[in-house]
Amino acid sequence: MIEKRENSPAGAESAPKTRRAFLTLAALGTVNSVANSVVAQGIEKESAADGGVAAIQPKRDLDRVTPVTPPGSEGLKHLKRHCTTCQLCISACPNGVLRPSERPGMLMMPEMGFERGYCRPECVRCSSVCPTGAIRILDVARKAATHVGIARWRASLCVVNTDGVPCGNCARHCPAQAIQMVPKKENPKVKIPAVDEDRCLGCGACENLCPSRPVSAIYVEGVERHRVG
Repeated sequence: MIEKRENSPAGAESAPKTRRAFLTLAALGTVNSVANSVVAQGIEKESAADGGVAAIQPKRDLDRVTPVTPPGSEGLKHLKRHCTTCQLCISACPNGVLRPSERPGMLMMPEMGFERGYCRPECVRCSSVCPTGAIRILDVARKAATHVGIARWRASLCVVNTDGVPCGNCARHCPAQAIQMVPKKENPKVKIPAVDEDRCLGCGACENLCPSRPVSAIYVEGVERHRVG
């Protein structure tokens, strides 16, 4: 004879299943945690065995004398006159170049920095979203001809001098071909970068891709007023 259960609380039969599911998930979490720990220890031992992998130190942004403002802003005067600090250009920047300025007189306005990326000549996103005309709309051709800054080289930080190794990364990746590697006067066998200021756009490719850490040996100094052409 089968005993009939009456007045059984709703969900009473599913409670054991729920507890079992919870305990199963907890056990799986523990197993995964242990497995990840073992893998991490294995990687650490393997790295130690083969000499280890050098940690890459992140780049640090520079304290520029003149900030670099986005192409289309025409320079500091125009930007300060029209920018409402809405942050649309900063949120739209796909290369991580624009950030809110902390400078007095342009607090929260867009300022360019190149430790995470550089301003690609084909990108006009910031000018397309600005609602006030602080960054004027540019087509790709005009953007690629707009000079927002000038690259400066610091010999004391360059790996050619500090580590005695050939580099030329800045020259290879300059989209405007504004940087050439030229023989060093003291030692013609060693080549160092030379910047053609008339060609330099200030895009920051050289600064971003420079292997010097934590500060790039070549960096972009802003200009008060942008030049086109």
